[in-house]
Amino acid sequence: MTSIFADKTALVTGGGSGIGRAACQRLAMEGAAVVVADIDLSSAERTAELIAARGGQAAAIRADISSEQDNQGMFDLAERRFGGIDAVFLNAGTLQPYGPLEDLSIETFDRVIAVNLRGTFLGVQQARARLRPGGSCVVTASLSGVIGFAEAAAYSISKHGLIGLVRSAAAAFAERGSRINAICPGMVLSGMTGHAGLEAIEEPDGLADPAYRGALSAQQVAEVALFLLSRRSAGINGQAQNIDAALLSAFPPLSEIL
Repeated sequence: MTSIFADKTALVTGGGSGIGRAACQRLAMEGAAVVVADIDLSSAERTAELIAARGGQAAAIRADISSEQDNQGMFDLAERRFGGIDAVFLNAGTLQPYGPLEDLSIETFDRVIAVNLRGTFLGVQQARARLRPGGSCVVTASLSGVIGFAEAAAYSISKHGLIGLVRSAAAAFAERGSRINAICPGMVLSGMTGHAGLEAIEEPDGLADPAYRGALSAQQVAEVALFLLSRRSAGINGQAQNIDAALLSAFPPLSEIL
């Protein structure tokens, strides 16, 4: 089989854990040199170590995506170390303490928007300017960007904004011969949602099917991101792909409502 990212360079934010770590490892397995960016440098370095242990190429960098300087720095590293950028997975984000809208503080709201929306916007600007022709950018939104999330309003608002950002940016990316899309995961079994993070990667064709309307593994989500980052999805631009094991496909059974 041909490695679909052979001789390509990928940049992944939030690459130190969860979906980001799984994506970094899978990109490397498919031939990419990977820049692993994370606000926790030790986590980014651990991901790079896992890649190197399998013979891949990776460089780790600390990056706070809410910082314009840090966004520029991680793209600079990709170009300096590996000569250019072909795939950008803007996956980093933050949650908020769950609670009703009336308890949401301005400080929490501003922090979530600064990271999830403003920070990703800064990455999108860099990706549009830096991606080589034929390249692709994928943004991690959420199902809470498709429907409301009463217990995490700031998070939901930020993810709604990301879907709008991706749709609005599609023309600008196309002008430069590249693409941008979003993924909208449902419940993912990762550290961000309070589950133990896993370092092991499975063979993609051997991944188990999630339960109907059930939770997904980080790798199951990462595999969809890889498809959208690859030339195999060349006809897809400006779209938001749900990854939810059919959670939003239909109303829940009446027995759960009544």
